[in-house]
Amino acid sequence: MTAPNTPTLEPILRLGITLGPAIDIGSVPQGERVVTTVLGGAAPGPDIEGTLAAGSTVVSVTRPDGCTEFSSDLVLELATGGYLSLGYRGVQFGPAEVIDALNDPEREVDPATYYFRGTLRVSTAVPKFTYLNRALVVTSGSRSAEAVVLDAFLVT
Repeated sequence: MTAPNTPTLEPILRLGITLGPAIDIGSVPQGERVVTTVLGGAAPGPDIEGTLAAGSTVVSVTRPDGCTEFSSDLVLELATGGYLSLGYRGVQFGPAEVIDALNDPEREVDPATYYFRGTLRVSTAVPKFTYLNRALVVTSGSRSAEAVVLDAFLVT
């Protein structure tokens, strides 16, 4: 039997997301649920450049084991015209004191001290980017109390 190809990661997008105030929904069966408004954001390029449309939210659920699951549906308006619909799903975990520091606007936390990874499902009608409709895209992220940065990689 022939061995499969070893996948590689090709950087395709850096997405900066500016967060608004968080709304603590409280303890639900899955864990502690928080909904945060997305105020805006941008992808500075070079290949994919645009700004985030307002009105999205990020939903986080912190499970009893301390892992936080994130989900968000975002719309990126491309500088060249058209849109990318981005469905993000991710997880974050690390030492409790590091995770607590992420929620303090006065603190900057080294992303190497916690795990923040995810997937990005892309949907678009823009011909240049339709290959992303059928691609696997993974992310590595960093965050603070007011912002999230996601580096997205095409799995080739």
